[in-house]
Amino acid sequence: MASDVLGPVDCIAVEFPHGVITGVGFRLVMKMVRAGAIRVLDLQFVSKAADGSVSRVALKDVEHGGDTDITVWDGAASGLLDADDLTQVAAQIAPGSLAGILVYENAWAVPLLTALDESTARLIGWERISVDDVVAALGS
Repeated sequence: MASDVLGPVDCIAVEFPHGVITGVGFRLVMKMVRAGAIRVLDLQFVSKAADGSVSRVALKDVEHGGDTDITVWDGAASGLLDADDLTQVAAQIAPGSLAGILVYENAWAVPLLTALDESTARLIGWERISVDDVVAALGS
C-alpha cells in the first residue's frame, strides 16, 4: 500500500452537557482505530465556564467513566485544528459544558484509493451526504 495515499479526513465535534462523559465513545473510537478503519489525527477538548470564558482542556484532565486511556492520543496534532476552530466549537456549547473535537482519517478507504491510483481509473468525485438527507430519502 502506498504510504503517500491519504483517506478522506473528517472532523466531528461533540458537546458533553455539564462536562459529563461516559467514555463509551472513546471505546468505540479505539475499536475503530484497532480495526484499521480510522486513524486519529487530532483529539482536543474545550470547555466553556459559567461566565462564558473558554479554555482548552488537556486529555489527561478529561474525566470520563470509561476504561479507555485517551492520553494515547495526547500529542496527536495534524495542524488542521487551530484556536479559531476551538473558539467556533466553544461558541456552540452551553456554559458549563465540554466539547470534544476529533479529526480522523478514514483509513478504510486507503486500499481502495491506492488501487484506483495504481490502475487507469480516476476518482472524479467524493462527497459527504448529510444525515438529514439520507434519513429524508430513506423515509420516503
